Amino acid sequence: MKWLAMVIGVTLACSVFSLAGTAQTRSASAGPADRVQSFDQLAGPRIDVPAGPDGIAPLREFCPESSDTCRNYWAYTIHFVRNYTIPLRDKELLILRTAWLSRGDYVWGRHNLMGQDAGLTETEVARITDGPDAAGWSDFDAVLLRAADELHTSRFISEATWQALGERYTQDQLIEVVLIIGNYTQLTMFQNTLGVQLPPEVEGLPPASSSRDN
Repeated sequence: MKWLAMVIGVTLACSVFSLAGTAQTRSASAGPADRVQSFDQLAGPRIDVPAGPDGIAPLREFCPESSDTCRNYWAYTIHFVRNYTIPLRDKELLILRTAWLSRGDYVWGRHNLMGQDAGLTETEVARITDGPDAAGWSDFDAVLLRAADELHTSRFISEATWQALGERYTQDQLIEVVLIIGNYTQLTMFQNTLGVQLPPEVEGLPPASSSRDN
């Protein structure tokens, strides 16, 4: 009976190690993150808001500063516009990947050209939809995109990605990465749900191909 117990113990241990190895392999070879579930985009505002001269209600009208909640929120989100410390190109990579994963048409439309002004090429902006494993990214660009993917899928940045970010960023900047991704995720929720519209001349999200729309 003693030998039988030993055999069972060894078998169980091997099974545990095998499963752990399989999980690690799957994690390491995982493809780009899945986007949020698709939805029918609103054709107009869901709440009563005054339109601007172009017929489109400005973003701030959806959350007016006459409200304490909105005033404090805008102060928080504007901080990331004016007081970031990571390189602007890095920030725009994080924002655009977050917009793609969250189906944030408004954020993508506004930051497409902003990203190019920050140093991203048109080709790089288009490649953001393919994720961190797409050919052409520098090692650190891929790390940034992977951080956005990981926070999107598991609300957690893996140790490997965290350490890779830390090779270039300070501790405060590491925190900033998490807060930037979280802030723009929240913005897409707000804009999608309330029906915030882009001006006609501003192009939103690119159409998704079967290879990109995971």
